[in-house]
Amino acid sequence: MKKIFTLFSLLLFAGIALQAQYYQIPYPNANMNPGGLNTDVEFPVGGGIPAGWTTTFGPAAVPTWSAVQTIPFTFMFDGNAVSSYKVSNSGCVTFDVATLVAAPAFTPVALPSATIPDKSVCALGLRGTAANDNVVTKTFGTAPNRQYWISFNSYSNANANDYLYYSIVLEETSNRIYIVDQRTYGTASMSLGVQISAGTGWMVPGSPTLASLTAANSEVTDNTYYAFIPGVQPAYDLTVNTISTSAYLIAGNNSITGVIRNLGSTTITSLDLNYKIDGGATVTAPLTGLNIANMATYNFTHPTGWNATIGSHSIDVWATNLNGANADANPADDHKLKNVSVLSENIQRLPLFEVFTSSTCGPCKPGNENFHNIIDPKPQNDFVYVKFQQDFPGSGDPYCTNESYNRRNYYAINSIPRMEIDGAWDGNASSFTQALYDAARAIPANYKMDGTYSVDNMTVKTKVRFSPLFNAPAGAKLYVAILENKTTANVKTNGETEFLQVMKKMLPTETGSAVPTVAIGSWDSLIQNYTFKGNYRLPADGQAANRINHATEHSVEEFGDLMVIAWIQAADKTVYQALNLTAFTPVGTETFTTSINNITVYPNPASDVVNITVQAAATDKIVATLLDVNGNVVMSKSVQIGAGKSNIELNTSKLAAGTYNAVIFDSKNNSSVHQIVVSH
Repeated sequence: MKKIFTLFSLLLFAGIALQAQYYQIPYPNANMNPGGLNTDVEFPVGGGIPAGWTTTFGPAAVPTWSAVQTIPFTFMFDGNAVSSYKVSNSGCVTFDVATLVAAPAFTPVALPSATIPDKSVCALGLRGTAANDNVVTKTFGTAPNRQYWISFNSYSNANANDYLYYSIVLEETSNRIYIVDQRTYGTASMSLGVQISAGTGWMVPGSPTLASLTAANSEVTDNTYYAFIPGVQPAYDLTVNTISTSAYLIAGNNSITGVIRNLGSTTITSLDLNYKIDGGATVTAPLTGLNIANMATYNFTHPTGWNATIGSHSIDVWATNLNGANADANPADDHKLKNVSVLSENIQRLPLFEVFTSSTCGPCKPGNENFHNIIDPKPQNDFVYVKFQQDFPGSGDPYCTNESYNRRNYYAINSIPRMEIDGAWDGNASSFTQALYDAARAIPANYKMDGTYSVDNMTVKTKVRFSPLFNAPAGAKLYVAILENKTTANVKTNGETEFLQVMKKMLPTETGSAVPTVAIGSWDSLIQNYTFKGNYRLPADGQAANRINHATEHSVEEFGDLMVIAWIQAADKTVYQALNLTAFTPVGTETFTTSINNITVYPNPASDVVNITVQAAATDKIVATLLDVNGNVVMSKSVQIGAGKSNIELNTSKLAAGTYNAVIFDSKNNSSVHQIVVSH
C-alpha cells in the first residue's frame, strides 16, 4: 500500500537541507516522472522495453562496478563538472571513477557512510544478480534541457521473488538529481540519497528502510520521485502542482481549480492567483488568509470563473506577489498548463475496449477472464468491446485475419494479451480494473452516435449516424466492425473453449472511412453494406498463408450470431465515441426466448402516444427504440420492468405522420419489431 511522508519527517529534513550543498524535495505519488520527459513503459530487457535504451551493465553474483560510462552533456555535481561515472549492481552511481574502492554491499546503509565512495548518488537495497537484472540508460529531451536516465531495470532485493525498478536521473542545466521509484512487485527497503564524502550526505527521510510507494504497474502513472537540488532552499518558491479543472467541459461558466504547493522555506499567507486562456488576457485575483507551510499544498478555486466557448483551449495558471510583493525564486516551475476540450453538451461516452488475444496464448486466458469479470455484470449497452484474434504465439489463432493483424500494428502492439481503452490506455488485459472502467465511463463523448444493422442471409447492412459536440479536428475516421458473438471452432492450446465478440470483418476495411465535416448540432450518416463470399473455412492457424481470403470465403460459424459495432477515432488515436448498433429485423419478427412472454403495441394508428405493454416472467431491463423508414433512431427509452405486465409509453406527438418501426430489446439483446403508423 502506498504511504505518505509524515509532516514531521519533511520538516526535519527541510531544516537540515538549509545548511547543505543540496536540498531535497519529495514528490510522493507524483503519478509521473520528473518533467514528464520519460513516458516509456517499464519493461525488462528482452521483455518489451521500448526502443532507445542501452544496456550498460548486466548482473553479477557479488557487488561489482561497471566500466566507466560517459554522460552525454555537461553536468555539475556539487559545483564541479563531471563527465563520467561508474554504476554498481548494488544501486550506486559514483562520479569518483579514478578511486578504486569496493562496490557497496547489497544491504542498504544510512548516508553518509564510509562504505560509499565520494561523489555518489545511491538507491541502495537493490541487487542485480539474476539473469534479467540490467542497468540501462537513455537520454530524453533536447539540449539544453535533457535528462540522462540510469535505470536499474527489473532488479531484485533480499527476496529473490520480488522485483524493483528504480532510476537515477541527471538533468542538464538545472543540475538536479532525481531518484525515481518506478515499479515494485513485493516490498522494498531502500536507502536513497546523495553523498559528497564520508562525512557529508543527505538521505530521503525513511532511509535506510524506506518503503516503495509504487505497485507492479508498468506505466509511469503511479511513479514517485525525489529531487536533489543544488544550493540552499529559497524562502519563496511556489508551484502549481495540478490544474484539476476537468479536461472535458460544457460551454458556459466553469471554475478554474487546482493545487498549489509551497516549495520554499517561508509559510505563504497571501498571493495573487492568475490564469489565462489560450495565451490571452491575464485574469488575477488576490487570495489572503492562507497558511501554506513548507512542502504543504493548498487546493484553490479561482474567484473569477471562465466563460468557456466550444473548442480546444489551453489553461495557464500561476501565482505572483507572494506574501505581498515577494517574487518567486524559481520561476521555471511557477506555471502549470492544461489543454481542455469544451463541448456543446454532456453526452455519455461508451468506452471502446479492444482486446488483442489468441487461442494459442496462455496468458490470454486469465486476461480475458479478468476482462469479463469486470464487464459482464454491467449493462451491455454501457460499453463497446471487440476481440482481435492474433497470429502468435506459436502458429496463432485460426481466426486471425489480415484486418485483425493490421489493427494490432495500428497500435504498434508487440505482446498479448493487450488492451486499448479508447485508443489511450494501453496495457495487459490482466491489468484492467474497475477503476479503469469507471475512468473511461467518466469522460464525456465528443460525438452523438446511433445506428442500425440487419443480417439477411450472408449480407450485413449498416447505417451509422453521427453529430459532433465540438469543432472536430481533421483526420477523424469512422470504423465499423462485424463481430460474431461467440465462436468455438478456433479452440487451440490455451484452455479457452469459447471466444466472444470476435471481429470477422471491418467495413470497408480496417483503415476505416473519413468522417465528413459536420456542423455542431447537425447530423450526417454513412451506410456500409457487406456480403460475405463463398463458403465457411476453418484455417489451420493464424499465419498469413492460411488466413481467410474475404474475396472467396469466410469464417462465420453462425450468421444469426452476428452483431455490429462502430466508433469514431481521431488521428491521434483518441476514440471520440463508440456504439453498439441496434439490430433491425424484419417487421413482425419476435425472437424473445427468455423472460418476455408477450408484447402488445397500441393504439395503431397512433396520434400522441404509443403504449408498449410487456408481459414478463421476471425482472428485466427493456429498451424500446423507434426507427423511421430510413432506419434512423428517432426515439429511445430504457426502463426496468418487474414480473407481470408493464407499460412503456412513447410520446409521438412531435413526430411527423408516417410509418415507423418499434424495436424492443431485453437485457440479453433478444428483440421484437412492430410496425406502427403515426397520424395526427
